[in-house]
Amino acid sequence: MLASNSRTPLKVLNPTLADRLRVFNTAARTLQAQGIRIQGFYPNENMLVVSPEAGQRLVDQGQSTGFKRHKSAGSTRFNVQFQGVTLEWREPISFARPSDWACPTIH
Repeated sequence: MLASNSRTPLKVLNPTLADRLRVFNTAARTLQAQGIRIQGFYPNENMLVVSPEAGQRLVDQGQSTGFKRHKSAGSTRFNVQFQGVTLEWREPISFARPSDWACPTIH
C-alpha cells in the first residue's frame, strides 16, 4: 500500500454549503428560542418539520412567507419559508377546524 508523505487538509465545507448551514442553524435556533419544538431536521433539503399549531402560529404572526398547501387523501401538507428555510407540517383530515366549517350541508 502506498502512503502519502504530505497531508492535505480535507475541506468538507465549501463556502456555499457553510453559508447554507449557517442560515439553517440560525432559523432552527430562532424557532427554538420562540418555544417551537422542531420535529425533524433536514439540512440537505433545507427544511425543518414543525407541529401544525406552531406552523399556524408563525403564519398568523406574519413571520413566514410563501404559504403553500398540498392536499392528499389522508392529510394536508403545508410549506412556508422562514428566514430562508422551508418549514413543513401536516394536518390529518380529522384535524380540528374552525366552527364556521361545521355548518349544515345543503343539497
